[in-house]
Amino acid sequence: MSDKNEHPGQHTISLPAIAQNFFGALQRHFDLLAFNLAGMQSADAEKYNHFSSLTRMMPVAQLHRDFEQMKTFAHGLMIRQSVNDLLSMIAACMDNCHLLCTLFSEKKAMEEDPKAANERVARKQEAFVNSALQDKFEVFEKEFGITCELEDGVTNMAIALRALMRNNGVVTADDVDDEGELVFEFKTVQMIQPAKEGERPEVRLADTRRAFRAGDAIDLTNSELLSLNTTVASFFDALFKSVAAFGKKTVGGNAEEKNDAQ
Repeated sequence: MSDKNEHPGQHTISLPAIAQNFFGALQRHFDLLAFNLAGMQSADAEKYNHFSSLTRMMPVAQLHRDFEQMKTFAHGLMIRQSVNDLLSMIAACMDNCHLLCTLFSEKKAMEEDPKAANERVARKQEAFVNSALQDKFEVFEKEFGITCELEDGVTNMAIALRALMRNNGVVTADDVDDEGELVFEFKTVQMIQPAKEGERPEVRLADTRRAFRAGDAIDLTNSELLSLNTTVASFFDALFKSVAAFGKKTVGGNAEEKNDAQ
């Protein structure tokens, strides 16, 4: 948001707007993933061969993959792209939240010396945006006292992406933890049936996991791939709540609603 008439050069950063933006992006990612999975499920060799022959020639016919080969390749590509997109959203979300927390921390200084405070904010934000994912978690903990829920799960997603990009999804000894595993964490919806008839079932998120060892190829099921979106949604929710709590503690009032930056 911005109000150029009343405050030239100033714009408002809103936590609710950040949350709406990233939850919306996550929903669009989920919908596109579900659509693509539906398309893959309904694809068959006849349709594939039809479209493959439409131009009556191929760039390199000797390298043409048949239907079964292409199904395997497309599924692996979807896993890699989906994990990459989710990690990109996580990093961008953390960048936005870091800026807001930094502005909270500098609010008093902004009132006393806006120019110097804005320069500090800009330097800190630039360094944070350019930092590795693991370093972002450390900054949140050291600077703001925020320990991000599901940090290990997000870190493992980044390690898995490295394997997917580097080694055709095959896990190496460098990718596993002290237990010899690379673990995916999933949040799934669980229905708890009531003890008494007529009462509504309880809905809650359940934690599930899938472990890969060195030599295993990372291959997630369609359900697991979709569940990663729920995991990221839980990560976002916990992070936004932590940022709101930090804002209230630091500046009080409705800090989670907005903060102005020059």
